[in-house]
Amino acid sequence: MRRSIQFWVVFSVFLLAGSSAKAQFAEHATMDPSISINYGGSDTAFAARLWSSLQKPGLLHSMLLDEFTAMNDASIDSGKDSTVFELSTKGIKRKHRKHVFMVTELEEGRQYSHLEPFSMIDFNRVDGLFLGLGSSGMYDFGPHDEFGINAGGGYGFADKRWQDFAGGEFRIPLSERKEMTDTVFEHVFVVPMTLAIGAEFHNITSTDDSWRADRLENAAYAFFAREDFRDYYKLAGYSGYIAFRPNRNQEVKVEWRGDNYDSRAQEVFHGRWGGNKVLPPNPAVSVGHMNSVVLTFQEEHARPHGSRSMNVFGDSVSFEQVIGESSIAQVELGHMPGVDFGFNRYLIDARNFAPIMHYLAFDSRIRFEATTGDVTYQKAEFLGGPGTLPGLYNKSLAGNRLLLINTELRFNLAELSKVFGPDFQLVFNNDFGYVGITPESSILKGFEGLHFGTLVYNVGGGIGFASGLQLGASWRTDIKDTPRVVFRLERPF
Repeated sequence: MRRSIQFWVVFSVFLLAGSSAKAQFAEHATMDPSISINYGGSDTAFAARLWSSLQKPGLLHSMLLDEFTAMNDASIDSGKDSTVFELSTKGIKRKHRKHVFMVTELEEGRQYSHLEPFSMIDFNRVDGLFLGLGSSGMYDFGPHDEFGINAGGGYGFADKRWQDFAGGEFRIPLSERKEMTDTVFEHVFVVPMTLAIGAEFHNITSTDDSWRADRLENAAYAFFAREDFRDYYKLAGYSGYIAFRPNRNQEVKVEWRGDNYDSRAQEVFHGRWGGNKVLPPNPAVSVGHMNSVVLTFQEEHARPHGSRSMNVFGDSVSFEQVIGESSIAQVELGHMPGVDFGFNRYLIDARNFAPIMHYLAFDSRIRFEATTGDVTYQKAEFLGGPGTLPGLYNKSLAGNRLLLINTELRFNLAELSKVFGPDFQLVFNNDFGYVGITPESSILKGFEGLHFGTLVYNVGGGIGFASGLQLGASWRTDIKDTPRVVFRLERPF
């Protein structure tokens, strides 16, 4: 969303520049050979192509997004100094800027390596209505954005408890890579490799179920429909980490965590709507202290993508899809001195968003989890419900080994008529899951019973938007079962 706003700011600046800027664009692109933009290995007159895209405003957002994202591998070569362009009503002028070392886009990604992002409003069955102030996104400062801090706090009106967190990091550049920065909105496209050293403290209501349903989406379910698909516990502790970021959307992190876990009593039993339905009970967790060393690799390349093409009737229409990949791999080693439980936990979650045609996309996710040692409730594996197997009741399968495959085929209805919006889609899903349990310490054990007959399988379909809102139904096919209505405010993955 932030990038979309920034791109339209650029669009407005170009419109204000008028025909004089157009002439200077063309002159710069054709008459100044001393400055070249290397893009994808070939010299490109980016300014001229950018102006040309203004003649097709329906394509501008997509063009900017694709070009700017790809410029992670771009550079500007104008001699010894890094040079960027400043756009104004007077045209283009050279402006020298200092290097900026804030590189991560992971905090805006689809997956979380530890704590989910802070929200200023929430509603669940342990906090009730929660109101707070703050942000888990880093506020960056310093001459080179080498410092970052975040903080927040709030109050749960049902359990009458305060929650708070605070963190910070210092970033060190590891290379002399030049940057490409548009000085209109000062966004860094090419950045040096960075090493970040940080720490954070927290005393919050937490969950391991953020990958199933987003916080605000789940709050809407609890408030309006008396459905809460997440389990909660109190988490009080700290973490310290060293993170290597080779570019703006990749990170390798080594982290030490020290946390105290405690159960949270259910304080809210009814939402504000939903008839006589009662919110499900919040289960108790294993109370105690855990220390762990966590190794995490994470990358985020998924992004919205727009295009324009002819539909089946020959009308020129816009199409919106999600393209790219999002993945996380994590090992948590919890056999440490001074702990109440000893465990190791392993996680892989790989998501791929692959357009086949401008109106058809195949999206998929494969998720693997395994816990060895002491399997506490908060470290166990569950399947069923939103974000996993929607044809099953929430968390109806439990164990310490998990394998999940989700697939979606998305057909954009604008291909059939321009009456439909650019992201209105038919969605067909096929989901496969398996949960096993074993006392073995090898993560390869526990899947001996996996075969076609033991896979839990559901199919479904519905209508929705590329941005997330979706209504449909899903049902099991491994056994005879009735369909379950699926209503989502966010994409399943």
